[in-house]
Amino acid sequence: MFISKFDSVDGKPDEDQIQIWVEGYFQNMVMTLNSFFVHVTPAEAVERMAAVPFAELMAGELDGESEVIISRAVEIINELVATELEFMRAYI
Repeated sequence: MFISKFDSVDGKPDEDQIQIWVEGYFQNMVMTLNSFFVHVTPAEAVERMAAVPFAELMAGELDGESEVIISRAVEIINELVATELEFMRAYI
């Protein structure tokens, strides 16, 4: 029996819980990657960061969740990645 990581509010997944979970997942991934990126140039770090399949990795972590939850989580992580890459590009 699968138990969701997220509560439902009136039959819909709790949007705030999804947002918080995705932000935490993304920040953990970025912290891990940063330990590797300190050894390369900023331009190479941006290139490598852009190549990481964040949405696919995260979707794997959400295996078993509803398609609504996964698609919303993918939207959120794609926004976070785009913002992070924009910040990183500002340094080069």
